[in-house]
Amino acid sequence: MASRKTRRATLSGDDQSPGQAEIGPAIRVGTDALLVGVRVSPSARRTVLRGLYGDRLKVAVSAPPEDNRANQALTEVLAGWLGLRREDVRIEAGHASRDKVVAFAGISEAQLRSKLARLLEADRR
Repeated sequence: MASRKTRRATLSGDDQSPGQAEIGPAIRVGTDALLVGVRVSPSARRTVLRGLYGDRLKVAVSAPPEDNRANQALTEVLAGWLGLRREDVRIEAGHASRDKVVAFAGISEAQLRSKLARLLEADRR
């Protein structure tokens, strides 16, 4: 049985050569944005990136889940961490769930992979 604890995973990007792996979550290409799975822990002591949970980002947010506050906090913090406008980050699916799909617009797949890898690498330190 798989552990429910936060796990770090190494995932290969499609553009990676053999033997060269990139740390990061699975990224899917949507019709108008890049889609990334996120596991959210609301009502945390502080907002922080917790690493990976399977092939999803795991993010703890200090906001409670009531009145869409945790979702708003999630999109704001992701936009800030990635240097995007808040309008370019939105919850695509899972509004009432801990497991969400977040859409990122205004960024290329290579840029998103690079920025997420840097965030995850900083989280490991």
